Amino acid sequence: MSAQVIATLIGLFVLTLTVHAVDAADASASGADASSLYGKAEVTKFKGGRLAAFCMQFDDSMDCQAEFAIPEMNKRGLVGTFFINPGLDRYQRHKEVWEAVCPKYGHELADHTMHHKGAKDDEEADYEIGECARYIWGLYPGKSKLRPFLSGGGTTWNVTRERRGELADKYFLFSGFTGPGRVSCADERGTGRAVVYAEKALEEGVWGQVGFHGVGEGWIVTSREHFLELLDYLAANRDEIWVATTGDVFKYTQERDAVTSVSLSDATETSLKVSVECAESKVKTYGQPFAALYDEPLTVRVGVPASWARFTVSQGAGRTVTYDTVEVDGKRYAQFDVRPNVGPALVALAEQGR
Repeated sequence: MSAQVIATLIGLFVLTLTVHAVDAADASASGADASSLYGKAEVTKFKGGRLAAFCMQFDDSMDCQAEFAIPEMNKRGLVGTFFINPGLDRYQRHKEVWEAVCPKYGHELADHTMHHKGAKDDEEADYEIGECARYIWGLYPGKSKLRPFLSGGGTTWNVTRERRGELADKYFLFSGFTGPGRVSCADERGTGRAVVYAEKALEEGVWGQVGFHGVGEGWIVTSREHFLELLDYLAANRDEIWVATTGDVFKYTQERDAVTSVSLSDATETSLKVSVECAESKVKTYGQPFAALYDEPLTVRVGVPASWARFTVSQGAGRTVTYDTVEVDGKRYAQFDVRPNVGPALVALAEQGR
């Protein structure tokens, strides 16, 4: 083979490498350009980008809760956490409310033991706590078993506090006082005007929580007037206050504080994928897979082109949800919910603004 032919072949080989290098550079630049269309993705402090969170808890499966508090909350689209005692007559009197109405309207039933009496020994303690947990699991099939737990005031337990903690772990229970604790509302204690605590939560931008027993009647009573004042305030400020169950806010804040990355991938001018990853080591998993217990979607906010008006989000086999973009400080954002640690969500432009 002549020197000239060899030189020609070498030239073609170099040219081929150069073309491939340029193609790869173009593809990389194209991807970078598309990615630059989107701002930094971040998880909002509370669900829906709201400024504060607020929870209402109710103890003892009381008649007034089933007959008055729950209907009034349902009228306003508000939810609460109800610590129930399924073995008591007062629970059975309103069984349909607890077992049909509460799950339907998004209320949370939480473990307050079967009979609100404590336990004489380890076996009874396991039954009182565990049977109540199993009872509740049956009312929410396919849902996370992670639930709040309160052992009940005025009860007698002939097992140590540490043993009760072990039983709580056995049944995936966390303390109902976790997070901000709670203010026990009662007119007789000077804490009846619960609206004060909701206003404080919003002013400080934090998670607030109050607990009720009697509403209008019963024991440790808050007047109906004060209770309705709170509900009306929460309904009027729902765009700024995330009113949710204790379980949902607990899971959201645990997941949020465990986030290690919010990443964008496969970005084009009309779509992108968003993944949220949490460090499982930063939450208590009770020996279960992270996603089996921590199933509360986190709200992600990412900057999008000003022309975006509406978009869809789908994740795994879940349903596709349509959202409107939001404007914050003069900038356009896509704000949507994503479950962490279960793979990416596809965000796709659905409608451009005019």
